[in-house]
Amino acid sequence: MKKSPISRQLYQLHIELEGISPSIWRRLLVPSNITLEQLHLIIQVTMGWQNCHYHVFQTKDKCCFTEPGALEEGFDNWFDETDVALSDVLHSKAKQLSYEYDFGDSWDHRITLEKTLPLIGDQHVDMLCLAGENACPPEDCGGIPGYENLLEVLQDPAHPDYQELLAWLDDLDFDPTVFIIETRNVRLQMMLDYSPLLIHDEIYANFLSSKNELDNLLSSVSKQDDWQRQAMIDQFLMDSLEEEIASSGELPMTPDQLHQLLYNPFEAANVISFNPSVATVKNAPILAIFKILAEAAQHKGIKLTQRENLPLKVTRQMVDAIPSRLSHGSFGWSSSIRSEEDVYPVHITRILAILSGLCRIQKGTLLLTAKGRKILEKGQWDVCFHELMKAAFTQFNWAYLDGYPELSMIRSTSWMMLYLLDQPDLEMPSDVAAEAVLTVFPMLVDEIPAHELHYATAEETVINAMSHRWLTLLGLIGLIEYSERHNQQSIRDGYNIKLSELGRDYLVWMIAPES
Repeated sequence: MKKSPISRQLYQLHIELEGISPSIWRRLLVPSNITLEQLHLIIQVTMGWQNCHYHVFQTKDKCCFTEPGALEEGFDNWFDETDVALSDVLHSKAKQLSYEYDFGDSWDHRITLEKTLPLIGDQHVDMLCLAGENACPPEDCGGIPGYENLLEVLQDPAHPDYQELLAWLDDLDFDPTVFIIETRNVRLQMMLDYSPLLIHDEIYANFLSSKNELDNLLSSVSKQDDWQRQAMIDQFLMDSLEEEIASSGELPMTPDQLHQLLYNPFEAANVISFNPSVATVKNAPILAIFKILAEAAQHKGIKLTQRENLPLKVTRQMVDAIPSRLSHGSFGWSSSIRSEEDVYPVHITRILAILSGLCRIQKGTLLLTAKGRKILEKGQWDVCFHELMKAAFTQFNWAYLDGYPELSMIRSTSWMMLYLLDQPDLEMPSDVAAEAVLTVFPMLVDEIPAHELHYATAEETVINAMSHRWLTLLGLIGLIEYSERHNQQSIRDGYNIKLSELGRDYLVWMIAPES
C-alpha cells in the first residue's frame, strides 16, 4: 500500500464501542503521522483495555492491518501495522476506520476523524484524551451478550450469580458509568513516557510504587539511546512483577480446588474448563504435526522400523510441519536425522497419538483408530487437540523428556504455572516461573534422592527440570510461547515464556488469577 507524505497535522478522533447502550466513547487528539501500532496502544489505555488479545484495523475497502504476532498465527492475508501511518488510512476522503479488539469477545470500535487541525512548525504536541463517557467492559466477559448479563447481575445483589461475579471481577467498585478523564490522561502520559507495558493494571500499580526507583536507575546511566532506555524500563517493570509473583507463597485457591486441579483437572469444573474450539492446525504445533502423521496412516497405515519407529520419509514430512517458532532443541533436527527419536516434536506427537487412542500399533504397523480416522475425515481438530491434551496431562510420563530425576509432580503442578501466567501480556523467564511454582510446592525437592544430586542443588534441579519440560511439551502443544533470553546484564539466561493466544483462550479459569 502506497504511503502518503507525512502530514504536519493533528487529528481529533472520536472512538466509540459499537453495539452498546449507553454509549462508551472517547475523543482523542493525536498527530496524524503516528503509526497504527501507536494508535492501538493509545486506544487500549484510553478505553481501559488491557492489551491481552489480538486486534485488527480495517478500512472501508476491507484492507486489514494487525500486529506481527497475529500475522504469524495465520492471518497472512492481512498487513503489518507497525510502519503504517494513521494518515495513510484516515484522511479527508476516508474519515472512518474500524478497530476490532479480542477476536473472541469481538469488541468493535468505530474510529471517526472529526477535525483536522494544523500543526505549526516544530511545536510539541501532547496526545490527549479530550472527553469520554462510561467505563470500558471488563476483559473476557463474553462480548456484548456477556457484558449485558454482567450489568444485569450487578444490579441485583439477590441474583444467584452475584457473589461469584464479584469474585470474578475482583473489584467491588466496578461502576460501568465511571470515566475519569484525568486518570486516563495520566495513564496515557505514563505509557508514552515509559512503556506500553503500563497499559496493564497490575504492572501499572507496581510501577506507581517503584517509579522513584526506576527514575533513579535511568538517571544513573549516563549514555543510552532510545532502544537501550526502553529495554531497561521494560526489564525493570517485568522484574518487579516477577519478584512479586515469586515471593508470594500463598495458595491462590482453596485446598479443595487445588486438589481438584492437581489430580483431576479435566473434571474440575469449578476450577477450570476448556474451550477446544479455538485450536487449529495453525496455532497448535502438535496438530500440524499429527495431521501429517494421520494423512500418512490414513489408508494402509505406516510400516514401522524394527525399533518400532516411523520410517525416515514420514519423519521428514512431519519435520517439515514443525513451525519455526518451535526452536527449543531444534539442533536435534536441524542437521541429519537418523530416527524419529532425534526429533522430539515428532516422537512425542506419535506417543501422545497412541496414548490418546487416535492411533494404534498392530503387527508392526501404525494405524489410525476409528476415532483418529473420524477426526481426520471431518477435520475435528478441536476434538483432536483436547484428546492429546488429556493424554499429555494424565498418561504421558514427563520424565521421558529428559535425564532429570522422575519428579512426577511436575506434570500436575504445571497447572499452577499456567494459572499464574494468565495475566495480561505477562512474560517472564522460565526459571522465575519455576521458582514461583516451587514456592507454592516446596515438597517437590523431596522427590529427589540424594544420590541423584551431582552438580546442582535440589532446588536448582527442580527448576531446571520444570523449565525444560515446559518448553519441550507445552511449547509443542501450543499452550505457551517462548523466546530466547538475551541480556548480558542479567545473570539469567535461557528462555522467557508466556501463555500463547491459544493457551489463553483454551484454558478458561473459573477462579480469577491472583493480581
